[in-house]
Amino acid sequence: MKFVLSVLMLFLLVSCGSDKKRLSEEGKKVQIFEGKKAYEGCEVVDKITSENDIGSVQVATNGVRNKAADLGANYVLIHDEIKNGSKVKVIATAYECP
Repeated sequence: MKFVLSVLMLFLLVSCGSDKKRLSEEGKKVQIFEGKKAYEGCEVVDKITSENDIGSVQVATNGVRNKAADLGANYVLIHDEIKNGSKVKVIATAYECP
């Protein structure tokens, strides 16, 4: 019984950890603005950040898009990508656009 419980706990930990790296179905719908400003008529939803420890800007960008989707936004404007050793942080603003 302990073995089964241990395997189940390990599976849950691995599956939860990998979700942060993957782009969710809703996150796939969130577009990234091209350029340095939002489109006219868009409204700010919130400022968001995402970090990861593997040094991948893409993984951190996936996190930003997933967070934006959770907030009901459909676009993000990425302001900065900060690399510090093996850590990467993406800073963005989530927008709701028509």
